[in-house]
Amino acid sequence: MTREDYPDGDHLFHEGDPADGVCLVLEGEVEIVKAAGNRQEILGIFKPGDFLGEVAVLDGHGRSTDARARGKVGIGKIPSALLLEALDHEPVTLTLRLFRNLLNHLRRTNDLFVQEVVRKEKLSLVGEMASALMHDIRNPIAGIRLSADLVNMNHSDEETVRCCDGIRLQCDRLVGMAAELLEFSRGETKLNLAPTDTTAFLQQFQVLNEEYFRKSGIKFKLEVVPAEIVIDSMRLMRVLQNLVTNAVEALVNTPDACVEIIVWVEDPVFYIKVSDNGPGIPDEIKDRLFEPFVTHGKKHGTGLGMAIVQNVATAHGGKITFETARGEGTSFLVTIPLPSKPEVAST
Repeated sequence: MTREDYPDGDHLFHEGDPADGVCLVLEGEVEIVKAAGNRQEILGIFKPGDFLGEVAVLDGHGRSTDARARGKVGIGKIPSALLLEALDHEPVTLTLRLFRNLLNHLRRTNDLFVQEVVRKEKLSLVGEMASALMHDIRNPIAGIRLSADLVNMNHSDEETVRCCDGIRLQCDRLVGMAAELLEFSRGETKLNLAPTDTTAFLQQFQVLNEEYFRKSGIKFKLEVVPAEIVIDSMRLMRVLQNLVTNAVEALVNTPDACVEIIVWVEDPVFYIKVSDNGPGIPDEIKDRLFEPFVTHGKKHGTGLGMAIVQNVATAHGGKITFETARGEGTSFLVTIPLPSKPEVAST
């Protein structure tokens, strides 16, 4: 056996590589990853004492998955020829242990396959529902917008204009939510990038949620550092809405409940941060928080909110991360790299 060390994120092997040996995890953790369309599915996490890579050695074909270091990893590699020689000459108990290990891997893979099939069926149903919703709401929404336009034409006072603008904005928001759900079910995200600024972005969000903030009974702190940005405002506003809604729901029965929202730019990256002083994210869903249909403690939750949030952040070329502690609260940070040329207005 020879020792090999890998930094975080480095690959022990890639799918299709020749099977040159079996790996014994000595330190750290190794992810087994399989491509699934446009995304990667983690099939398993191997820890110190676990073997991996034996299937390819035994069947003589190439690697069927990727193996990737999760943090710093140390492995011991047993060359294929030595392993096969040992199986020929060592007691049958060695072979039985090896095949018991293989069967455990197969059972785990079968479970993941069933979960993936169920997930795709659910997304298909979500797509059908979203498509029907889009078809049914367009005419009523168009009627509401037209009514707001007519009221606005006949009453030009500031309060009426503000209310009519709010009606039109909420109509656009509703249609956008249905369209976003439909796109998510299809694995698509179409952005409509346009220049705006951080102040207008946060003010619009505040206007849309004035009544929601008031009814929640929770203290809200909003902070903005003025800067020019080029984003899909409506989509990122729904990202912010999902994060704030989750925070409010988590703060039920929390004394001195507070949600803090900060938006700023550190060139060339746009940041959205949402923090709360709630109970924190339960351990059982931390690792699966951004997977579709993962929910916890919600009577009417679909489990799609955080998956869509991540999808929108990724479509912008960004990402979302979080920090949480039991009994202390949770903080989400969305980072969106800004286009180098603000004049590019759509994608």
